Amino acid sequence: MSSYLHLIKNEHMKLFKRSTIWMLIGIMIVMNIIVSLFFKFLFNGIAFRFWDYIEVSSYLLVVIEIMCILVAGEIVSSEFEKGTIKFLFIRPVKRVKILVSKYLLVLYIIILLVLLQLLMSSILGLIFYSGTVFTLDQKILIGLGRYLFNIIEIIVMSTIAFSLSAITRSSVFSISISILLLFTSSAIITLLEHYNYQIGKYLLFANTNLMPYFFGQPLFEGMTLTFSIINMLIHLILLAIFSVVSFTKRDVHV
Repeated sequence: MSSYLHLIKNEHMKLFKRSTIWMLIGIMIVMNIIVSLFFKFLFNGIAFRFWDYIEVSSYLLVVIEIMCILVAGEIVSSEFEKGTIKFLFIRPVKRVKILVSKYLLVLYIIILLVLLQLLMSSILGLIFYSGTVFTLDQKILIGLGRYLFNIIEIIVMSTIAFSLSAITRSSVFSISISILLLFTSSAIITLLEHYNYQIGKYLLFANTNLMPYFFGQPLFEGMTLTFSIINMLIHLILLAIFSVVSFTKRDVHV
């Protein structure tokens, strides 16, 4: 366990020494301020409450998702591209531990950015709609539910980017493919659902959004919460196997 903690600490230090992560956090803060001001003027004089803003702000998580994909898509491949991977491999630590520590850091970044987004939304919501914070209804569950369930979607997409990064060792490829899947998968699933192609329910992206099981209905007939969770676990396990095999077995040429 201590070796994992040391590796994660080292990865954390390397990540936060780079300007990229601070730029992403800065963009997120500025984005929240602009959006909050926009909604304040847009709904001026209209019954728009604190929990309405929390729900609306959850749609900004797609930007957080892109940020997490950027981090996950280059955290492994950049080591090969820069040639720094050789310094990791000369340590008396198994390759699989190095890979796991990098993935744990990705999960940490996901939770950190989502919580920071929720914190920013809450602060701005209190500034503009403090008088309605105790107006309690279903909006509370929907707003907080979106944050909770979006974490799952972000983890899945980031895992895909991370796996592609480990397998292809190309930051550009892993990031671009993951972002492409992010913006096209929903359209594909919607098309399959519209024409009632039941094969769509077996696809990973038809199961990453668990919100319909609590606030709505599933896309395809026969889908259940257990079915979606198992579907995601199978895909994630397969991605993990391919990533570990590729990272630990292939020769390194830097």
